[in-house]
Amino acid sequence: MASPGGYIQAKLETAPNAEGGANAVSSNIFYIPGTTIDMDPKMTPLEHNDELRGGFYASPHSGAAEYNPEGSLEGRVYPATIGQLLFAACGTDTPVQGVAGPTVVDPDAVEIPATVYRHVFGWSAGEVPQTMQLVYAPPSGGFWKAQGVGIDELAFAAAEGAQTFSAKLMALIAAQIADPSLTPSYEAAAPWRAGELSLTWLAGSAITEDFNWSIKNGMKTERQFTSGSRYPDAIVYDQALPVVGGSIPKRAFDADDYAALTSGTPFAARIKYTHSEHVAATSYHHQMWVEMPACQYVAAQIDPIKNERRNKASFDWEARYDVSTSKWCTITLCTAVPTYATY
Repeated sequence: MASPGGYIQAKLETAPNAEGGANAVSSNIFYIPGTTIDMDPKMTPLEHNDELRGGFYASPHSGAAEYNPEGSLEGRVYPATIGQLLFAACGTDTPVQGVAGPTVVDPDAVEIPATVYRHVFGWSAGEVPQTMQLVYAPPSGGFWKAQGVGIDELAFAAAEGAQTFSAKLMALIAAQIADPSLTPSYEAAAPWRAGELSLTWLAGSAITEDFNWSIKNGMKTERQFTSGSRYPDAIVYDQALPVVGGSIPKRAFDADDYAALTSGTPFAARIKYTHSEHVAATSYHHQMWVEMPACQYVAAQIDPIKNERRNKASFDWEARYDVSTSKWCTITLCTAVPTYATY
């Protein structure tokens, strides 16, 4: 029996679907076990109570004048479903199957089994982002579909014992639909736990108290006058460059950290997630890497000096281009999903 609600179904699109759009959606279906989805259609009513209409009163509005959907999605980081969000946030994915002939290795140079797939996510230089279709409903019912959904920002942090994500979303359309009679299914693995992340960071850096990172894209929706819709008909990158960065609070202020900021010193940094569970029947763990050969500090927040044991500090950082490797950031995910988009 189909579930009455309480799900978030996600599929990637070949191109952003505005209202009435017919661009293909992927046959790869993922149900995201999110904790919150908040997609606001942002309806603006057509008001005309400022018009002179024979009296001193506020005229009734005429219903929806336009919509500008945007919202958010939050949840825990699961090894399979996070790949779809990374695909949408980054723009490209290059999947390679593990050993089935030539040796395929992960970023640690470990051979990948044949039932494991390595996904390397990259950034498109074009102005049109990778988008998704979302169908979602609360447990009590009341069904919605959003199309042309782009991820403006995808942020990662640890909370309540788990690695979590939060996504800022923009969409071309978000509207109620009839019950689609869906039957959700979910990956068997647990989410990554808070302690299943390790950092390779600046030599001599102070002890890390916390850590977060994000992908910021800088998107906007537009009306390019291709339809008579009350919804926007295009979603594009507004910001020239994507930003991978975050903050790293330190237990104490350290001269090495501050010197790296003031001198503009790049340093190789790596974020690694190693799941406690194996991929299917292999001995290989679900894993994810964020590799930045030229990370830099870009700002510092230093606590006021007091008569205390420690003077804490927090540093904002970003991944920057490395001239020796011609790279700035590479995100790799090794899990059981062969591909995130099939059209």
